[in-house]
Amino acid sequence: MPETLVEQLEVADVYAAALFDLAREARVVDTVRNELEELARLVQTDPAWAAFLRSGAVDTLSRRLSLERMFRGRLSDLVLDTLQVMNDHGRVHLLAALHRDFVLRQERAAGEVEVTVHTAVPLSPAQQDEITRLAAELSGKHPLVTWNVDPDVIGGLVMQIEEFRFDCSLRRQLQMARAGLLERSSRGLDIPVETASLDAGENPAG
Repeated sequence: MPETLVEQLEVADVYAAALFDLAREARVVDTVRNELEELARLVQTDPAWAAFLRSGAVDTLSRRLSLERMFRGRLSDLVLDTLQVMNDHGRVHLLAALHRDFVLRQERAAGEVEVTVHTAVPLSPAQQDEITRLAAELSGKHPLVTWNVDPDVIGGLVMQIEEFRFDCSLRRQLQMARAGLLERSSRGLDIPVETASLDAGENPAG
């Protein structure tokens, strides 16, 4: 039985989700979106291209070889490899829906931010909720938090929001204290007057 439009969109969204995740990881989301837009525009303006994608008279292998000849080196590997996977499963005709769903995912993700939190021990759900709330306030976006347990943190937490790093760990505090002591040492010890007097032999009781 032929798929309904809703079913086709759901299938296309599976491919769009995988492609978007890969594109975001490789930091090429805009490039992939632009390539999908060009391909979708070609479907709308070139009936022969649209028929080539949809025709049952073209077998899977022939279509695969044609896609390779037309686009390898002209499209990013991410986009072309996705088309080839869709072709292998008889779904390449859903190219326009793939573009639509990819754009929707990009627009939703624009209001999100990836956050990585390192703690010495696992956090309770309440603690995670509080840190997620803090990340939302700091970023102004909806945080997608990845939780990592790292014994090297030595208490507290380290939170990374995009290029910003918030280090509230005990290790960081010790490093700052050590840096302060080294700075004082480089300037010479600043000994309080009371200590200097005692070192000179003054009787504290007298």
